Amino acid sequence: MAKPSKHQFEPLSYKVIAACIDVQRQLGTHCMEVDYQRALEIALPKYGGQFEREVEISITYDGVTIAKRRVDFVCWDEHDRLLLETKAAQAIRPEDAEQSLLYVTKGNDKLVLLVNFGEKPLRPRRFVKTPTANAKLAK
Repeated sequence: MAKPSKHQFEPLSYKVIAACIDVQRQLGTHCMEVDYQRALEIALPKYGGQFEREVEISITYDGVTIAKRRVDFVCWDEHDRLLLETKAAQAIRPEDAEQSLLYVTKGNDKLVLLVNFGEKPLRPRRFVKTPTANAKLAK
């Protein structure tokens, strides 16, 4: 019997991660970031995910958009949506993690996957928006 997901977005994130693993297996770790992104355009539909590339997302303060940033991919299926940020470096830099944290804390999405194709094995990082104590009290 299948174990139930802890989070609603898990099935989608598994599809996206599987597509990323497939891309790295075929291309290796020495391509440019744009090469991995082009390959993901082919791989994501194979794994049941839909996507849009280079999407502007809003950064909000008090419900007002104060800035726009461009995320590499917005991925979705019939149940959920996530942001995918890709890198092709020897290691994830602190700025890369900060960028993902900005998307998940100040944007309107609850999950950001940060994937560095330059690392082997591939180690996707998940940044998950969790409700704050204030948000729980406001309900």
